[in-house]
Amino acid sequence: MIPTREECLKMMVQHGMLENIIDHSLEVARVAIFLSVQLNKKGERVDLPLVEAAALLHDLTKTECLQTKEDHAQTGSRLLKEIGYERIGDVIAEHIYLSRARDPDRISEEEVVNYADKRVQHDRIVSLEERFEDLKKRYGKSERALELLEGLRSDTLEIERKIYAILEMDPNQLERHLFEEEEARRRGTDRK
Repeated sequence: MIPTREECLKMMVQHGMLENIIDHSLEVARVAIFLSVQLNKKGERVDLPLVEAAALLHDLTKTECLQTKEDHAQTGSRLLKEIGYERIGDVIAEHIYLSRARDPDRISEEEVVNYADKRVQHDRIVSLEERFEDLKKRYGKSERALELLEGLRSDTLEIERKIYAILEMDPNQLERHLFEEEEARRRGTDRK
């Protein structure tokens, strides 16, 4: 069971997500859907509705967790599982850190959403280098925190290499590819 985009947007408002977090989630979904479509064109079997819903809802409990200091990946996962969205909860639980071993022969929905989240700083697409510099400034308050961020950066670079080896694209051209795809889709719609 996967909620529609409209149902996800309603949930985001119902759970009091801050506007900037909604904007971030919309951009993460845009990146995740684009990557999933491109991966599927190359023979992968990424579940598009699952990716879209998980990307939209990945920060569902973040506003609340800013106050409680809880792990929003875990609280969001738990909430979605409680309301019957088990698989979305699984993906959301992995959007910060991937806890499970990755299949070298398949791109998972968890990897796509995790990676898309790392490519979006606030509401704009950035390189992994830029994103991790920002994360270090905001969260690298101790030697341990910096070590964790470096491990996360390394894991994310591995996912990036895996995705872009399949896509045969330059990850630094993500924003340009997204723009071109949207322009082509718009031109196709305009002709009808």
